[in-house]
Amino acid sequence: MIKEILTSELNLLKNFEILLEDERKILLNSEASKLPTIIEEKKNLALELSKLERKRKEICGSKTANDLISEGIIEQELIEEIIKLTETVKEKNELNSLLTKQSLAYIKMYTNLLSNENKIVTYKGTGKVDESLQSIFNTTI
Repeated sequence: MIKEILTSELNLLKNFEILLEDERKILLNSEASKLPTIIEEKKNLALELSKLERKRKEICGSKTANDLISEGIIEQELIEEIIKLTETVKEKNELNSLLTKQSLAYIKMYTNLLSNENKIVTYKGTGKVDESLQSIFNTTI
């Protein structure tokens, strides 16, 4: 039973890795309209992984992977593959997070350059307020 759970976890991690690679391509190609689908799929995979992990803990209790290996319940190779794939998924997820933050920072900067939020309020010689925009497009050098 535990071997089946761990094998299922491994398969979900493989699917997660493929999904993260798709997400990276979407982020690099600026195809934001496809992101909600990817995010939903990531949520579903994470939920499935969580359920499997809960089952594993119920069955194994406080036994570690080394305990299960030494008892002959699972193979060392399975655990090594899960650990390696978990690290890969973590790295790809962090990269995608950085790409997302970078895109958001670029959008924010670009929006600020074009927005009316950068007004400078001064008074004209007549005493009336003169609101001029402060932007790189109308700044003299």
